[in-house]
Amino acid sequence: MTIAASFLVTSCTSTKVSQCADMIKVINQTVVDTKETTKSGTTLDVQIVEKLVDVFARAAKDMSSVNTDDEKLKTYKSQFLSMYQGGTEINKQLIVSLKERKSTKVHEELKKSNNIFSPERDLATGLTQYCQTPEK
Repeated sequence: MTIAASFLVTSCTSTKVSQCADMIKVINQTVVDTKETTKSGTTLDVQIVEKLVDVFARAAKDMSSVNTDDEKLKTYKSQFLSMYQGGTEINKQLIVSLKERKSTKVHEELKKSNNIFSPERDLATGLTQYCQTPEK
């Protein structure tokens, strides 16, 4: 009886390992969705950019729902969330610029998009390394 009760308590709490797994799942799905979306066109195609807005908005929503108790994971979550939310807004602006055929604004929005996603690899590497560190 004691083993079963302790199992229930343990299985209901979120550990660093499960929190890491949840965050990494969102990140990996976002990468897959982004690659899938952009393989059929370019970021100068309004329909592709509209799909990217959906990808990043979903990523932000999914990342928001990840439960994090660990302070370091909260920081990573916040950074990824900021990146996804920023990507959503920048791509919305890109759509407007593309529809208005404002090449200077398009160029600016593409540059902003590259800048907001530039830390992605380092963030993912840092998160992975932190998640592989045993809990204390």
